[in-house]
Amino acid sequence: MAASELEGQATGREIRQALRRTWHPFFSRFGSLTTVQLEAIPVILEGNNLVLISPAASGKTEAVVAPVVERLLAQGCREFSVLYISPTRALVNDLYRRLAEPLEYLGLKLERKTGDHPSIDEDRLPFMLLTTPESFDSLLCRHPRIFTSLRAVIIDEIHLLDNSPRGDQLRILLERLRLINPSVSYYALSATIDDERIGERYFPAGVVVRVANQREIDARLLRAGRDWAGAVLERLIALGAHKVLVFFNARSLAEAGVRLFDRTPFTGRVWVHHASLTRQVREEVEARMNRERTGILLCTSTLELGIDIGDVDAVVLYRPPFNVSSLLQRIGRGNRRRGNGLVMLGVYLDSWERLLFETFIDLARQGRLYEKRYTPSLAVIPQQIVSYLFQRRRIGTTRDALRRIFAPVYGTSRVVEQVLDYLLEQGIVQTDRRGFLYPGEAISRRIETGRIHSNIQEKSFGQYEVIDTATGQQVGTVFFVLERFMLAGRSWEIVERREKEKRIFVKPLNTVSDSTKVFEGTGAGGYYYRLAEVLKSRIFPALAPEEFPYYTDGSRAFIFHLLGTTYGNLLAAALQVEGVDAEDLGGKVLTIRLPDDKDLHRMPLPGREALKAVVRAHRIEFEDSLGSGAFFDLLPEELQVEDHLLALDVDGLWAYLDTWKLVRMEVQAVRAQIAEHLPEMVGDE
Repeated sequence: MAASELEGQATGREIRQALRRTWHPFFSRFGSLTTVQLEAIPVILEGNNLVLISPAASGKTEAVVAPVVERLLAQGCREFSVLYISPTRALVNDLYRRLAEPLEYLGLKLERKTGDHPSIDEDRLPFMLLTTPESFDSLLCRHPRIFTSLRAVIIDEIHLLDNSPRGDQLRILLERLRLINPSVSYYALSATIDDERIGERYFPAGVVVRVANQREIDARLLRAGRDWAGAVLERLIALGAHKVLVFFNARSLAEAGVRLFDRTPFTGRVWVHHASLTRQVREEVEARMNRERTGILLCTSTLELGIDIGDVDAVVLYRPPFNVSSLLQRIGRGNRRRGNGLVMLGVYLDSWERLLFETFIDLARQGRLYEKRYTPSLAVIPQQIVSYLFQRRRIGTTRDALRRIFAPVYGTSRVVEQVLDYLLEQGIVQTDRRGFLYPGEAISRRIETGRIHSNIQEKSFGQYEVIDTATGQQVGTVFFVLERFMLAGRSWEIVERREKEKRIFVKPLNTVSDSTKVFEGTGAGGYYYRLAEVLKSRIFPALAPEEFPYYTDGSRAFIFHLLGTTYGNLLAAALQVEGVDAEDLGGKVLTIRLPDDKDLHRMPLPGREALKAVVRAHRIEFEDSLGSGAFFDLLPEELQVEDHLLALDVDGLWAYLDTWKLVRMEVQAVRAQIAEHLPEMVGDE
C-alpha cells in the first residue's frame, strides 16, 4: 500500500499535537518538519508497518523513531520495546549519539550491542537497543527470552543489507523472532531505491512512503592528469569549499591521497577514514571533521552511510563508483544541512570512466538506479542452521523446524535439505536417536569463539593488527604485510612481526618515499547488466534498446556488449569450454570466429554446463569478488557453484541477452561512433 492511498495528509500543527511527548526532544531544534516526516509520521501513528524511501539527510531517522516512541509511551511501554538494526557498528555509534539525548529527556534508556560493545544485562534491558545483524544473531542465540516484550523492529539503511548474505541472514533472523514474538511492528528506512517492494522480503506488507530527491546535482568532471589533486583543489577553492569528502574505491588510494592533498589551504587538515582503521581512530576522525571548519576527509564506502561529520561543502569522487546507488549515497553526504544542492567533482582516468560518470549522473537525476535483481544467497543456509541449532542447543530441533524458518527465503526448494545432509556428513551437525539435531563437534571451536553469527566474508589470507610502538595503540589492520606501507595517513616501517598473534609492530617514518608500498582493500563491484543498454544508447543512439551492434573483420565478429569485465569474461570463457574461439575485450566487446562470414542475429550464449565448468574452475576467485559470506566453505561443492551462479544472476542475464537483436554495421561506422565517445578504443588519444 502506498502512502498516497491513505486519505488526506496531516499538517505540521496536527502532527505536533499528535506527538505530545516526543515533539520537543526530537523536533523543537529544527523548527519545522521535512517532507518525509510529514508523510511518514501519520502512517506510523495509525499503526501501520512502514517502508520509508528517501534521500540522505532528509530526516528519516526522526520520522520513524519519534512516532514509534510516541505510540509505545501512549501504550504504557517502558521495558525493552524497540530493536533498531543498522548495517554497521559506525552507524550504530552515530545513531547512539543522535538518539541518546532525546530518549534521555523522555526518561528512556538507550543502549547498543555490537562487537565494540558486546555485553548486555538481561535484568536491566534498555527501552531501545541499537545493534547490527550479527549482534542480533548473537542475542537470539544467547538471550531469546528478552524478545518476548519487544514491540517494534526498525531496520536502518535496508538497501545496504538487501540482496547480500547479510540481508538473507536478517530475513531468517526476523522469521526466528516471529516464532518467539509474532506481535511486532516493523519499519524499514532506505535511501532512494528502485524496488519499492523491498520491505516485503523482511516483514508483512506495510505502507510505502517514497520521497523523491529534490536537490539539484551540480556535477563537474575533470580528467586525472599528473597533478589531479592540485586541479581538484583549484576547483574547490573557486567554489569556496572548506569541508570536503573525497571518495576512493580502494583503501590504498585513500591512504596515498594524503600527501597529494596536504597543501594550502588544507595543510595539516587532511584525514583518512576506512574500515581497516580501529574504531577509536575512525571516531576521532569523525569527531574532528565534525568539529573543524576546514578539512578534507579521504574515505571509502564506509562514509557512504549517514555518519554525522558535519556539513560538507563538496564531494569529490576519484573514479566512478560501482553503481548509481553508490554515487547517490556519496554525493548525498554533501551540503546535508544547507539543502541547496549537491556539489560533486568527478575525476576520471579515461573516456570510458567519463562515460560511466555521465551515465550514472544522468540516471541519478532521473531517479533510475538500475539496481541488481534480487537473488538468494545459499551460503547463509549453513550459517543459520548452526546459529539456530545453537539457540536450541539444550532441547534440539527438527528438520521440519528448520524448513519453517528457511521457507521465506528458499521456499520449498530442497537446497536446505542438501546443506543439512552435508553438514551431518561433515560432523558440523549431529543427531540423537530421536532424530533431534544439535551442533556437532566440528563446529565447536567456531561456537566457542563466537564466530557463528557473521556472514561478513572472512579473508582467507588473514589480517594483522598494526601496533604503533611509540604509543602501544593499535592503528588499524592490514591484509598484506609489507616492510613499508601507509595507514591512517602516515607511512610506517615494520619493527617486529608476531605471526601467531597476527600482530605487527611498527614505527612511523618522517618522510614518505615514492617507493613506499600501500596495502589494497578487498572486494569488487560492478554495475547491473541491464545498464549495458543505457551505455550502448549513449554510443549508438540510433539503435533501438534491444539492438546491439557488431562488425566483422575477416573471419571474426566483434560484438559490443558493454556488460563489464565480470560478465564479459564469463561469457567468453564459457564459449571457449564449448569449443568456440571467443575472447572478451575489456568488458566491452566479445570477439568470436565466424564460419563463412555468416550474419549474427542473436547473442551467442553458452549452455549452463559450460557456465558451471567456468565457475567451478574459478570458485575461489569468485568467492572473493562476489562477497560470498563467511560460511561459503560449508556448502558442498555443487552448491558453491550454484551460489556463484545465483550471485551473478546468470539466469536473469541469459534471459536478458536472449532478447537482444544483433545489428551488423560497417567497420568505419562503428569506429566513428566509438571515436566520438571512447577515443582510446580506436587509438585517437
